[in-house]
Amino acid sequence: MSIPSPLSAEPETNPDPGRLLTDFTPASPDLGWYVVNDNVMGGRSQGGFEPEGEALRFAGRTNTNGGGFSSIRTKGLKLDLSAYDGIRVRVKGDGRRYTWRLTTDARRRGRPVSYWADFETRKGEWTVSRIPFTSFKPQFRGFKLAGPKLDPARISGMGLMIYDKRDGPFELRLDSAHAYRAKEGFSLSQYRSKKRVLVLCAPGLDDERLRAQRADLEATREDFDERDIVLVLALTGTGSAAGGRKLTTREASAVRATVKVDDDAFALRLIGKDGSVKHSASKPVSMQALYTLIDTMPMRRAEARER
Repeated sequence: MSIPSPLSAEPETNPDPGRLLTDFTPASPDLGWYVVNDNVMGGRSQGGFEPEGEALRFAGRTNTNGGGFSSIRTKGLKLDLSAYDGIRVRVKGDGRRYTWRLTTDARRRGRPVSYWADFETRKGEWTVSRIPFTSFKPQFRGFKLAGPKLDPARISGMGLMIYDKRDGPFELRLDSAHAYRAKEGFSLSQYRSKKRVLVLCAPGLDDERLRAQRADLEATREDFDERDIVLVLALTGTGSAAGGRKLTTREASAVRATVKVDDDAFALRLIGKDGSVKHSASKPVSMQALYTLIDTMPMRRAEARER
């Protein structure tokens, strides 16, 4: 699954929990939210927040004549989110664009840096937006900076802001914020430049052709491993795997579709580190013949010279 754009707003789902940052329930810790509007720089926008059930209502009116932003921010925090990939927020919005704000101890020329990433809302709907850490850009008082990059291990504060260059009322309900991990579906492309791939497709583990091919592989395991090859089993039945990872039925089907093999067929595909198919077969192939083919490949020859 690819990570959605930070500008997307997905309908409400039941995502993996991740790490709860705030949810405004009675048991949730007080993060010390406070208001910062553009009047700190002579602007005329208005905004504030109040608890509303088990959500936080952020509302007001923006005025682009003199700033154009309203924000709420937490007190100082110490969060190490380096094990996660981004921030996921559940909100009920008004169709305007909002910004999630993070701070660390980062400085540029002695000035504190903040990090901004936008997300969209749908009017009157609860939506979930996933905001990857890679989307957060360094800022100083609204001016984009060249760096430094966000370090998720050193989060010192969070904030919610509206700064979409529009005048008028705004209203957003924030239900929760989590740190999330991206769950990537399996793809053969993840091995590109790293591993050669031997894909074996069959109706099931009891297929005689598959058994013969795997027996030949196991008898030459040392040669197999020495050539940086990973085995991918894409079966119609159970037992599909890639290296030491089990594949779901959907992932195995996607592999067969990628290498253009029907569900009830046996097939072998040898894929090089450049991602291209080097050998195809519809019946078992001598592993020694495959090793000989690999040894003629330019990338393999380069590897041998480096050893």
